[in-house]
Amino acid sequence: MLSRDDALKLVKQHVSNRNLIKHMIAVEAVMRVLARQFKQDEEVWGLAGLLHDLDYAETVDDFERHGFRTAEILS
Repeated sequence: MLSRDDALKLVKQHVSNRNLIKHMIAVEAVMRVLARQFKQDEEVWGLAGLLHDLDYAETVDDFERHGFRTAEILS
């Protein structure tokens, strides 16, 4: 599994907008809380939150690709 440190490196490589990075980190925090509440893997849920907009800058004009580009980056 991807480590949080490696995920943050990907964020720094693909996201330049500071507000978007703050948003992604905030979503990570929310996802970790939800994982605890639902007794799920906090690390997996946190990483999903952190990386959910990894491709946003690349797909902002082609939103149907949003998410799919992140999958390509991670593969």
